[in-house]
Amino acid sequence: MKFIITESKMIDVMRKYLEMEFPGFSNIEYNWADFNCGMGVCCDPYAVGFTLPGDNYDNYLFKLVNGEKYDDDGDYPEELKGDLPEPCYEQPNIQDPSFDTIIISEDMYERIEQMFGSHVNWGYDFLNFLNKRFDINVKTILMGYW
Repeated sequence: MKFIITESKMIDVMRKYLEMEFPGFSNIEYNWADFNCGMGVCCDPYAVGFTLPGDNYDNYLFKLVNGEKYDDDGDYPEELKGDLPEPCYEQPNIQDPSFDTIIISEDMYERIEQMFGSHVNWGYDFLNFLNKRFDINVKTILMGYW
């Protein structure tokens, strides 16, 4: 017997899996991510961190980043390392088209990979799920180490 999972069914399977594997996923919270700027922790105006409800503010399940300007080492100009950058005074606008890349945590990546195999099997559907869930337009997925 052969089973065929269509895109819409795979997205539904992905949604159910994420909620089961990461309890609270349907109520995930987001805010500006942080980076270590040498003077402590600074707001990263090029990254939005997503955390499960009740988790520490910096225990990111994944980040939505500006693929052009984001630097995983926080190697930003001095004006971003001092006072709070202006964008950080407001909640992030995740629909901003410059946020075009998802970086998922190593833990999340490994757990999804254990269930669905290589990212070739699930990456496209994962991106489609996130795009629909958050009304974003992400085109790239990466694995991060933090």
